[in-house]
Amino acid sequence: MTRSANRFTPSKVLLWSTGLYAILLVALSVLNRVGAEVFWLGALNFYLPQIMWAAPGVVLALLYFRLDRRRIWLPLLCLLWVLGPIMDFRWSPPATPDSGRPALRVMTWNIKYGYYDLAPLVMELERGKPDLVLFQDAVGALRGPLADYFKNWQVVSSGQYLIASRYPLTEAKVLPLSPAGHTGGSFMRCRMRVGAAQVSVYNVHLKTPRWSLNEFRAARKRPWRLLQAVQYLHHNVAQRLLQASTLQGHLSRERGAVILAGDLNAPESSRVLITLKDAGLRDAFSERGRGYGYTYGHLLLKYRLPWFRVSWMRIDHIMVNAGFETRSCRTGSGEASDHRPVIADLVLKAPSPPQPSP
Repeated sequence: MTRSANRFTPSKVLLWSTGLYAILLVALSVLNRVGAEVFWLGALNFYLPQIMWAAPGVVLALLYFRLDRRRIWLPLLCLLWVLGPIMDFRWSPPATPDSGRPALRVMTWNIKYGYYDLAPLVMELERGKPDLVLFQDAVGALRGPLADYFKNWQVVSSGQYLIASRYPLTEAKVLPLSPAGHTGGSFMRCRMRVGAAQVSVYNVHLKTPRWSLNEFRAARKRPWRLLQAVQYLHHNVAQRLLQASTLQGHLSRERGAVILAGDLNAPESSRVLITLKDAGLRDAFSERGRGYGYTYGHLLLKYRLPWFRVSWMRIDHIMVNAGFETRSCRTGSGEASDHRPVIADLVLKAPSPPQPSP
């Protein structure tokens, strides 16, 4: 009787619970490492506030404080795991001073032009002082105050895309994001001359997960729609990966410096980003950002909780290839759109000298 009682002491129950919690965090970390879209729950988790995984740790820490304070470091360690790797916290060292190479400040932003007050949008541009701007969801953006702001810039615009630069732009094209026979959006590509260098600029907006996520919201009240929601999510993920593969094909043909930026609708650990990294790109915020760099979510609850303006997803990105060095990267305010802008300071690397013939 005593042995049976000892087997289920509160301390042992806490230890088992903590072990299960740690296994859950390991599973999340592994999924994020390989690209969580391989499993539909992993894909759904991308678009949820990752701070929610801290809730079990907080409960466990309170129980340890009450019942077994010597081991309270166990749930606290799990909480640090959530606040760090699970939530994708970054703390990059400052870049070393540099001079003599062309510097470029890039801003990408899904501005939802016309949906919100335009004055904060112009104010954000004036604060950021970018040299290159890539807008998505910018239909009609050259009407109104932005037309005045960009009047002395090089500007190319088509549909939802707008690229504005203080440097000359050429060869602007809107290209399909999916192979022939598939429907799947488009992206804008142009060339920008910085000194003697030619830079390829990609302005991208990948497939939104909004409609598939709405199916899961509907399934909360009508559970029989859960299977349909899962199918929609699988299809949505497949479309975004197909778009990323199309971009990978274009990037493989580039021979100079490349900037790809926009609303990728995917976080850092997504297979979308993995595909683009396989094409030789690096994420600017991952390299030189500090904090979480979240760009979306701050206006999702504005009607129910107008005081809650916290972003929890990093789905907007600036990516560069080996032609650039990232000096810093940060996000802007959430006043002018339901997306925050991403701003990166880049330095154009000197081209490698030609190798002598054998």
